[in-house]
Amino acid sequence: MARVALLKCEDYDSLLIGEKMVEALNLIGLEPGMLEGKRVVIKPNLLSASAPEKSVVTHPEFFRAAVRLVRGHGGTPVLCESPGFQPLAKVMKKAGYDRIAEEEGCEVADPRVTDILFYDGPCRFKRFEISSAVFDADLILNLPKFKTHGLTYITGAVKNLFGLIYGLNKSQWHLKARSKEEFSEFLLDYYSALLNGFEKRKVFVHLMDAVVGMEGEGPGVAGRPRKIGAIVAGEDAVSVDAVATTVVGLRLKEALTVTLGEKRGLGTGAPDRIDLQGAGLEEFQVRGYVPSKASGRSPVSAWPLNTRLFKELLVEKPVPSKERCTLCYQCKAICPGGAIGESKGESGIPCYDYDKCIRCYCCMEICPEAAIGLKRGKLQWLMGGWNEWENKKRPVEPK
Repeated sequence: MARVALLKCEDYDSLLIGEKMVEALNLIGLEPGMLEGKRVVIKPNLLSASAPEKSVVTHPEFFRAAVRLVRGHGGTPVLCESPGFQPLAKVMKKAGYDRIAEEEGCEVADPRVTDILFYDGPCRFKRFEISSAVFDADLILNLPKFKTHGLTYITGAVKNLFGLIYGLNKSQWHLKARSKEEFSEFLLDYYSALLNGFEKRKVFVHLMDAVVGMEGEGPGVAGRPRKIGAIVAGEDAVSVDAVATTVVGLRLKEALTVTLGEKRGLGTGAPDRIDLQGAGLEEFQVRGYVPSKASGRSPVSAWPLNTRLFKELLVEKPVPSKERCTLCYQCKAICPGGAIGESKGESGIPCYDYDKCIRCYCCMEICPEAAIGLKRGKLQWLMGGWNEWENKKRPVEPK
């Protein structure tokens, strides 16, 4: 059974978090002394330049605690992250990471320096260009932020590792894996390569910031912060995500990186097969945690419902708001399908070509003003009926 530590943590006191991290490692059978003499990549979620209180990024005090954990036990910490669009230095400054890295003596890897990770396993995708710092590391300390996600339902330990791929290169993967199912399978191909593709196998430890998570239209600033009060830790990213998803009462069946990850033997996704240490699930009173409107599974991933016509009728599309949009065109730069153009006339918003739009919602994810919302398809009520019927068929999952 996979062992996962679940601990209560109500605020971002770095000293308290540090104690919780040590406790979590002990609960999953790891000694902090294992860090001695090791080069440790620390991978937070630094999606975009956002203040910590918006819950877009792993909280800076959570990061500080991780750096102190590594240094305090004789390791060398290296921050490794590549935001989706903005320069790492800008994101670190906005999130308060630059000051902490300097104060705590944490090296920062240059995200532009990359190398090729190749894994010839039973996967569709086998070649990935990732940060060279990972190749030099002995251990990867993954610090995901638990958030809802418009495409993958949740973003946690598995999805956070996607940030090791450089900048705008990430958006190109959406063209190769367009549907929710395909993109989730891609993430698992990538995770499999990280586990098995190095000449010497790397150690992965996942310490999830679920003190305050995000609900609604995550993972960017369009989502809403939501208190959870938890730290989740384990060596199995799939199990860590499964526990976090269960804590907030979201549907595990919708979290495809969990369900498909277990099916592929990359981890344990069923709560009854996870050895949960620390706090019990019943100690968390999280009710009504809201997923993204775009993240429910539907029958539109196969022909003919994945055609342009049916996509327009039955799939939510991103729509910019004239009141909030500043025409910064970050959405245009990150769009993998080339579906976003400059504003026409006096519209005051970017021009979308919905025939080209692949509904990856990268534009929503990256928008610094939360200016992009979702508009339901013209016949969306049919999808709502489908999902209601599907939900009636499903057994109630354990909380």
